[in-house]
Amino acid sequence: MNKKEKRSQKQATCFLSFLKCEATHQRENGHIAVANNYTSAGHSFHRFLLSRGKNDVTFKQLSPLLANDYESWLLASGLCKNTCSFYARALQSVYNKAVKQGLTEDGAPFKGVYRGVARTVKRAIGPEAICRLCSLDIRKILIEQGYKPDSRRLAHRQRPLEFARDMFVFCFCARGLTFVDLAFMRKSNVSDGMITYVRRKTKQRIEVQVEPMMQTIIDRYPSTTDYLFPILTKTGNCNQVYQQYRYAITRYNACLAQLGKMLGHPKLTSYVSRHSWATTAYRQNIPLPVISQSMGHNSEKTTQIYLKSLEASVIHQTNRELLKHVFRKKEPKSNKKKYQKTISL
Repeated sequence: MNKKEKRSQKQATCFLSFLKCEATHQRENGHIAVANNYTSAGHSFHRFLLSRGKNDVTFKQLSPLLANDYESWLLASGLCKNTCSFYARALQSVYNKAVKQGLTEDGAPFKGVYRGVARTVKRAIGPEAICRLCSLDIRKILIEQGYKPDSRRLAHRQRPLEFARDMFVFCFCARGLTFVDLAFMRKSNVSDGMITYVRRKTKQRIEVQVEPMMQTIIDRYPSTTDYLFPILTKTGNCNQVYQQYRYAITRYNACLAQLGKMLGHPKLTSYVSRHSWATTAYRQNIPLPVISQSMGHNSEKTTQIYLKSLEASVIHQTNRELLKHVFRKKEPKSNKKKYQKTISL
């Protein structure tokens, strides 16, 4: 048996070897994100095996007990449930492909491993904060931070922050448009005052009317490519496009984090604009089915995840207003100053 035949036989029986082949296959077919997910999960699982003195395991050795031990190892290393779930889903996907190819019988090794999406704290900003962000004098704040007026360093920092701010506002105005859909949006998606596109995640077709503020932002950033905004420039090589997108969203979130500090918001990210639109729509008594359809969700359950954390904040806000009302009316005149010092709502 030659080396090539031995390698093929090993790939047919060993899990990580098969995973590497699948990642390469996905990358060759232009599915860069999937390939990277497989590779990332494979590296994680390999580190776990190394901690046990192994380099790889056969499909038969990949048992429910081993998968549960892997999950415990991930949690013990300090990873959150969603990160553990991400790795488990990727490994499960690779395992399912092996089953379909007849390389192993389905032993359901990941059946007892958590593969859901745990609810996280959804941060949203209200209309007032959106307006403050629109009118934020970024140049003035940077100068106050020590940047010299009319310096190249100031301009170099100011431009990306203003661009990130405008993209955030555009996404909010476009009914919580995601950054990935924004980055890949083409000029051809805009016609007769409407933006028509297909969500990359759910494949749903969405139409959004171009409001005056959105048109102002479009006119402010003319693109020299087929893309609507100058976020991406590459169109041919899938790997190059993906790498450029990853760099763009990393830089976008870094700028938003700085804008958040300027705004006084704990954490501003690309998804805050989406959660903010959903929150504002909910508070304006827009029906849940309308919000769900507007955001391109496949089901109302997804929309409810966006809004579950809002319910508690609404209760807290209601209670706060109630207490203000009660103490303002019940406050004795003789102790007015004392109440002002002890009660700060």
